[in-house]
Amino acid sequence: MMRGREVSDNELGLVEGWRYSVTTEKEPRSKGIFRGYAMIGSESAIVLQIAGTTRLIPVARVIHIDLLDQGERKKTERPESYYG
Repeated sequence: MMRGREVSDNELGLVEGWRYSVTTEKEPRSKGIFRGYAMIGSESAIVLQIAGTTRLIPVARVIHIDLLDQGERKKTERPESYYG
């Protein structure tokens, strides 16, 4: 857990491969590994891998997100805003 750690500017935002807890209006908490973003119709969604299941969480329903565990930061040439 990362309590009291200062976050630098280049660490802002969700990082693919890191573990997060997402609290929404409907679900008390979803814990999983962030895989990217997707679209559900015209709505943006966060993609989490949870116990072998891929869950898309509409961004408009998110109340808050907690970082649970850092994995390795992956270098990618494609924009980080896409899943797949």
